[in-house]
Amino acid sequence: MFEIIMYLFESYIQVDQTMELDTQEVTDELMQEGFQKSDITKALAWLDHLANMHNQDPQSKTTPEQKTSHRIYNKQEQMQISVDSRNYISYLEQAKILNTYTRELVIDCIMSLDSKELTLEDVKWLILMVLFNSPSSESEFLQLESMLMDFEEGLIH
Repeated sequence: MFEIIMYLFESYIQVDQTMELDTQEVTDELMQEGFQKSDITKALAWLDHLANMHNQDPQSKTTPEQKTSHRIYNKQEQMQISVDSRNYISYLEQAKILNTYTRELVIDCIMSLDSKELTLEDVKWLILMVLFNSPSSESEFLQLESMLMDFEEGLIH
């Protein structure tokens, strides 16, 4: 399912976010690419969930974070999110690319994938998708995108 999400993200990243895509047309395109209909349905539902997450609980977006707070992952999260991925999420918080709200969106998105096979690279791209879909995180999206692209091209800051 994650491969489908990545395919759609890469294919439609330049598309205007407000544009409605025809679900049947996208499904047909993905089936032509060799993806299974059940995986396509799950991926589209996951993307719909991601899009709708930004409409939930607007109060939590403005809750100020405490400098002394620390995120504790429950057992299920620890099993599904690797130590490297949890450390990377923490690093992005320290770098002010993620805030407490977007961090929780990322964790929710990872958990909703229900996959124990996500690599750190997969998580980096998932974080990029979360920021891309967050109307208030444009500068953070651009900063992370730049970091990921520089790393892929061999430039490490």
